[in-house]
Amino acid sequence: MSQTLEQEVMERLPLWENIESGALLYALKQLDERERYVFLARVLDKRPFDVIGVQLGLSYKGAAAVYYRAIRKLKKSIEGVNGYDI
Repeated sequence: MSQTLEQEVMERLPLWENIESGALLYALKQLDERERYVFLARVLDKRPFDVIGVQLGLSYKGAAAVYYRAIRKLKKSIEGVNGYDI
């Protein structure tokens, strides 16, 4: 059964109530598919970069670079939505 991004995040992200869900979901949707996959695999599943890299045909450093680029994009997107720094 396929879940929407919102369903998957809401079910698996701890402390969801403490996060501004609209801004986070908007920011996640701004990521490309690979960035979103790496971010969610790292944050929700706590997979190491070497495992994520193997799954995507990347090195450890390649997977880490995708993750940290996604973090920068998320931060920028959330700042833009909320008008304040996080």
